[in-house]
Amino acid sequence: MTASPAGLESVGSGPVVDVHVHAIPLDLATRVRQGVFSEVSLNDDGPGRFCCERMAPSPPPPDSLFDFELLVENTHEQGIDVRLVGPWTDLLGYSLTAGAAVVWSNAYNESLAASCARFPALEALATVPLQCPDLAVSVMREAHGLGCKGIMIGSDVPNSTLGAAELDVFWSAAEDLAMPIVLHPTFFHIPDILLERGLKNAVGRAAATAVALTELVYAGVIERHPEIALVISHGGGAFLPLVDRVLRNQELGWASSTVDIEDSISRLYWDSVVLEPHAVASLAATVGADRVLLGSDYPFPWEPSPVETVINAGLSAADERAILGETASALFGI
Repeated sequence: MTASPAGLESVGSGPVVDVHVHAIPLDLATRVRQGVFSEVSLNDDGPGRFCCERMAPSPPPPDSLFDFELLVENTHEQGIDVRLVGPWTDLLGYSLTAGAAVVWSNAYNESLAASCARFPALEALATVPLQCPDLAVSVMREAHGLGCKGIMIGSDVPNSTLGAAELDVFWSAAEDLAMPIVLHPTFFHIPDILLERGLKNAVGRAAATAVALTELVYAGVIERHPEIALVISHGGGAFLPLVDRVLRNQELGWASSTVDIEDSISRLYWDSVVLEPHAVASLAATVGADRVLLGSDYPFPWEPSPVETVINAGLSAADERAILGETASALFGI
C-alpha cells in the first residue's frame, strides 16, 4: 500500500480504490486540435473549449485534466492505491452522429487505456455512444478488449432516457461482459438558471442524477438486468433523500410502474463523493457500507481528502475496508 493519510493503517492491507476520476489524454486533445475528428473541435488557443457538434462548447478544462503524472502524484499523496479513470463527461459525445460517435468513443478509449497503462496505479473506464445502443455494445466490447475495467455513462441521453427499451441491448451486454457502469450526471441542454452562481455543479447535477435514476428504476432496468453493477456518482445526488417520494409516487399510481423499487435500489452501488464524514456515515447507514465505494471526483476540488473523509466517518474497521477498497476491488477485478 502507498503512503497514507493518518489513520489509514487501521483499514488493513487491501488496495485503496478510487472509482470516480476524470481525465483527457493530451494526445487525444492534440488530435482534436489537428482536426482529426469530424464533429469534435477545440475553438481557441490554449486548453480551449471543446465543442461537439449540436452542443454548446464545454467549460474550459483545467490543465490537471490532461496531466497524468500529476494525477499519479496526487494518488500517492492521498493514500490511494488504484484509481479508475474515466472520461471528462463534457466529452462523452452523445450529440455526435453515429459514425462520428463510434470513431470518437473508440479513440478516447484507446488513448485513455494507453495513458493509464503507463502507471500501475491507474485503470481506465471507457465511454460508449449511448445515443446508438447497438453501436454502444460494439464499442463496449472493443473497450473490454483494451483492458478497460468498466464504463462511465452520462445521465442525459438526447431524445431518450436511461430507461428506454432500446438500451436493453446495452445493459445486457454490460451484464455479459461483467463491465461495471459508473453513472455520472450530465446535461445535454443546461437550463439557463444553472449557468449562474455555479448552480450546475452545486445542485444541478444532484437533481439530474435523481431524475435519471428514478426513471431507470421505474422502467425496470435493474429488475430486468439484476447482474448489472451500477455505481451512482455523488452518493446518488438528490435521489436517496427523495426515495419516500419516489415510492409514494408509485403507490399513487402516477409512476406507471409496478417494479419492486426497494429491491432495485438495494442492488445499486454509490460512490462516497458526499463531501463530509457525517454524510458518508449516513450513506453507509442507508444503503449498507458494502454498497459504498470511495470516490474523489479528481481533478475537481469537491473532495480534497477523500480517504480521510471516510476514515473520519466513525465507521467500523470492516465498513472502512469495504468502502476504501474491498468492494471496488471485487466489483472491478482489481
